[in-house]
Amino acid sequence: MPCCKKEERRRDGEMHPSWAAAMDSLQDYLCWVDEVVLPIAFQWIEEHKPEVYAHVPEDLKDDVGVVIAAAFGLVKELPAYQRGREKCKEHHEAGTPDSPGMNPVWTGITKKIRSCTREAFAEQSQVLDGTIP
Repeated sequence: MPCCKKEERRRDGEMHPSWAAAMDSLQDYLCWVDEVVLPIAFQWIEEHKPEVYAHVPEDLKDDVGVVIAAAFGLVKELPAYQRGREKCKEHHEAGTPDSPGMNPVWTGITKKIRSCTREAFAEQSQVLDGTIP
């Protein structure tokens, strides 16, 4: 039975191991974004500082969310972003969420994780009496 009342909610460490594994994967992705993607964004912002900060109020110039939003306002008008949005639209219209050309390295990592998870469940299917889909 789900824990809906605040006083009955469990902490992360008390949750089911499958939930913890999913959170670990999300944490790995978050670390990659924090340690790789955001520094690229901050470098771009630094290189375009006058344009990015042109409409940011003085009292919000140190607010990362506000500065990123201002930078995104500029980026989404650039041709590379527009081409990317068009490719994304084409991809979704084609209905190919696992397209081999889309993020092949990350897709490969994820496929391996999923495969290992299915194998682990299959190894225990008898003990779990066929209750695992």
